[in-house]
Amino acid sequence: MLEKIVQLPRELIMEILLRLPVKTVLLCKCVCKSWLSVISNPDFATSHFQLAATRPTRRLLFLETYSLETLSIHLDASLANDSAYASLNLDFLHTGSLPEVRGSCRGFIFLHYDTYFYILNPSTGVHKHLPRPPAIDSTDYFSWLLYGFGYDSSTNHYLVVLGSRDQASDSINLEFFSLRANKWKQVEGGFRFPHRITVERAGLLLNEAIHWLVYNYETRRDVILAFDVKEMRMSEIALPDYFVVDYTSFIEDDFLVLGGLICAWHVDVKMETVEIWVMQEYALHSSWTKTLVFSMHPAPYFSPICFTNCGDIIGIDGKGGLMKFNDKGQLLEHRSHSYGKSYFRRSQMGVYTESLLSLPGGTEQSQEDD
Repeated sequence: MLEKIVQLPRELIMEILLRLPVKTVLLCKCVCKSWLSVISNPDFATSHFQLAATRPTRRLLFLETYSLETLSIHLDASLANDSAYASLNLDFLHTGSLPEVRGSCRGFIFLHYDTYFYILNPSTGVHKHLPRPPAIDSTDYFSWLLYGFGYDSSTNHYLVVLGSRDQASDSINLEFFSLRANKWKQVEGGFRFPHRITVERAGLLLNEAIHWLVYNYETRRDVILAFDVKEMRMSEIALPDYFVVDYTSFIEDDFLVLGGLICAWHVDVKMETVEIWVMQEYALHSSWTKTLVFSMHPAPYFSPICFTNCGDIIGIDGKGGLMKFNDKGQLLEHRSHSYGKSYFRRSQMGVYTESLLSLPGGTEQSQEDD
């Protein structure tokens, strides 16, 4: 006697697929043509991303210099769990070295090496090689100090931002790449910019604005510079009182995001401690609160990278190993890497959210296309 095959309604299949992890959904594309059609629809990717937004799967992209290997690490898994580490194929890069991570947005990573710029979705392998910026053919190229990657939800618009200092006019020259228009645009006259930038800064996206830590030489204060992607305007966010960035240290003070809140951190190399400040309300100076001070032991030169979904702090030690502290400053895990004694910069790492999203413009490629 033949068993009866139960055919689930298309709507129910859709609801089940929307609740599966990205990796599982990608495997489901091979089940049948109808599932492939559903999953390949851009509206499905958007709905999947929105549904997962309450507790997204976040991973750390780790670019390893010596072996030229790229790892993707599950942030909420144990550092000792080898299954949390996945090797990524970046063969599409037309360079002889690994790039720097310059930004992250909605599951995409902004990569830069020499004169090459890429947007990559590490979850799907989809990527886009950006055209050469206009400033590459001028001396301005060598003075790029600000990098950003942002998104305007009202227009579904992705924007790459490059900023260089014009010493003569005391302004910052900005170049924008619209992924929808697939072209660069330079801002005439630039923005007045009474700020000093001593190191390259990769912007952090929050509230659809790109943020950088800079020094305002007029007020003589370190500030967070915010660039509104939709309004195309600059504003400042003051850091906590008595928060002084140590520019003499090779560990760069910076800020992170925890649960939609800005968190500034400061490393005291002499005291071997890390301070964490949280801005409880966006852009409200009085809401800054020092929430944690903890020791960097047992490994020196701890540099925070990100927070996990449960509030643990993940960072690197002075030898490229990974460390995890809880929200009380207690060391939970320390995984060393046998890549020598070279210090791994934060610019070799980037946090992204797993997604199925594609880029606008129709010019992207998958790994299979290369």
